[in-house]
Amino acid sequence: MSARSTQAPSLTALSRSTPPHASVAPAFVGTHPAHLAALHSIESFAPFEDATVLIEGESGTGKSFAARLLHQCSPRAREIFHPLTLSTLDDNIAASDLFGHLSGSYTDARQNRPGHFVTANRGTLFLDEIGKASAAVQRKLLHAIEHKEITPVGADRAVRLDVRLVAATNIPLETLIARGTMLEDLAARIMHFRVRLPALRERRKDIPALVRQFVGLRAATYGHPLRPPKVHPDLMEALCGAKWPYNLRELDGVMRRLMVEAAVDGKNELSLKHCIGDLSYLRKAGGKSRMPTPALVRERMEVLKSKTKVAASLEISRWTVHRYLKTSAPQAATKSH
Repeated sequence: MSARSTQAPSLTALSRSTPPHASVAPAFVGTHPAHLAALHSIESFAPFEDATVLIEGESGTGKSFAARLLHQCSPRAREIFHPLTLSTLDDNIAASDLFGHLSGSYTDARQNRPGHFVTANRGTLFLDEIGKASAAVQRKLLHAIEHKEITPVGADRAVRLDVRLVAATNIPLETLIARGTMLEDLAARIMHFRVRLPALRERRKDIPALVRQFVGLRAATYGHPLRPPKVHPDLMEALCGAKWPYNLRELDGVMRRLMVEAAVDGKNELSLKHCIGDLSYLRKAGGKSRMPTPALVRERMEVLKSKTKVAASLEISRWTVHRYLKTSAPQAATKSH
């Protein structure tokens, strides 16, 4: 552990006590034991700046946020946090990208290039999607981690660096080892300090707090500058019951869309009637399958101005829309497109 030190905040306490609409990243909010355990691990591992940390979790669970949080709680907080998505590296130039090169080391090398490891020196290098790194890239990383040094392309001697590594994967490394796509030696060096981020479906009781947090932070940007909109209880029930295969990232996108639809509708309350288009699955996410009321059909018609769009958004036939408009409120039916 370095001689540098810092006083890390109590992450679990802050996560439990954060009020709605406070200026805190939504991925931080929650009281589910698995979520609090992840925050506790981050808090515990952060001071040991030489320890490589592996963050595991499905797509959209907040691995990048967790890596930044670990950096911010570490003695390296004032230094650079440098993210790198390993799946984007080209094997032909991976050594140059990772370790840099010297001018003249190859045809197009007209000047020295530092590379990602040098750029992150004294700070934190975040190796995202390490499970998708090619075998060639994995071997280069293994050497750098094992020897704590790099050799830029064209250099005749190695350079020692002071870099804290944080890796992330959405597939367990044990699974990748079994498939033969992950080097066991590399996995062995990054699996000792692990942070597991739970999927959103595992912590459904946190969804109301997360929804309020997303709404509070995004309201002004997405059509509600005066005050955050309320969330109707039926909508909240549907949000809590949805499957969320893409986790926090998907919830964030859905809340932005709902706020836009409500703003277009002139409402400062988010409700199921704003779940149009690709959000219509929320109508039955809570396990309830019910026909929309005539009032809902009329309200949707006022917004969409099209019987075809209303039928698609409510998952009913166009004829049903026509019948509801004609029998219950003919004057509300506008020209169909």
